[in-house]
Amino acid sequence: MTVTNGTRDQSVVRYDDRLPVRGRALLPAIAMGVGAGLVVFYLARILAERTPFELEPPEAAPDGTALPARTRG
Repeated sequence: MTVTNGTRDQSVVRYDDRLPVRGRALLPAIAMGVGAGLVVFYLARILAERTPFELEPPEAAPDGTALPARTRG
C-alpha cells in the first residue's frame, strides 16, 4: 500500500525485518565463488598454454618472395 505525499509515493511497508546471515548459510555461495574462480583459472591456463606467444615467420611463396601481410578489415 502506498501513501501519496505531494509528488512522491512513500511505501508504508518496511522490509528491515531480515534475519542476520550466519556463516553456515554463506558456505554454498562461497563454495560456488571459489569453484567458478578455479574453473576460470583452469580455462585461462589451458588457453595460455595453447596460444603461441611468439609470432611465426611469414611463409615464403614458391618463387622465393614473402607472402603479403594480412590485414584486418
